[in-house]
Amino acid sequence: MATNPQGQRVDRRHGPWQIVKGRVIKSGRVGAALIAGGRMHRIIITGANGAGKSHLAARLGGAVSYDAIKLTKDWVQRPRKEIDAALAEVVAQDKWIIEGGPSLLPTALPRAEAVIWLDPPVWRRAWRLAKRPWQHRGTTRTELPEGNVDRVLPQYLFGWRSLRRDQIFRAEISKALAGTSAPVLQCRSAADINAAIRKVNASAGR
Repeated sequence: MATNPQGQRVDRRHGPWQIVKGRVIKSGRVGAALIAGGRMHRIIITGANGAGKSHLAARLGGAVSYDAIKLTKDWVQRPRKEIDAALAEVVAQDKWIIEGGPSLLPTALPRAEAVIWLDPPVWRRAWRLAKRPWQHRGTTRTELPEGNVDRVLPQYLFGWRSLRRDQIFRAEISKALAGTSAPVLQCRSAADINAAIRKVNASAGR
């Protein structure tokens, strides 16, 4: 048995932790519960670096990258007030999908209708973070503003620091999600992610 972000004991053999309106619901019941509980037009995709947020956002389509809000060029962040104002402008809209790390949650969660928490094993994150600089070497990833070019050594240093903070990321996200009334889908595998996409599409009538 494991403990979910709300301190409840959950048998993980039944699939990812799935918390709907404050209740843990087993995999087979989640789709119906989410659809019955309301629309999913404002969705947060969150997780640590290398969790697969931007890939899932691309599959769902039309997502806003929190990194695109935060960065100018050469990996320099905007002033905190500008970031907060831009994020608040996004989440005030009626429909959105936004992907990013736990620092966006305090602003975005109160308006969210669903949260997809990508929480793969740390070895999978490590593999993705190891591949990323070579896949995008000398270019800017699509989810980033122009001028933020991937360089191998800086990206490896960034990835190493991120992997060392794995438990911190989990704790921060768990704490933030513990008080939300929005449905939370925690995904640890490709099958979990595919199931989440089906539920989002079904709720949106797609």
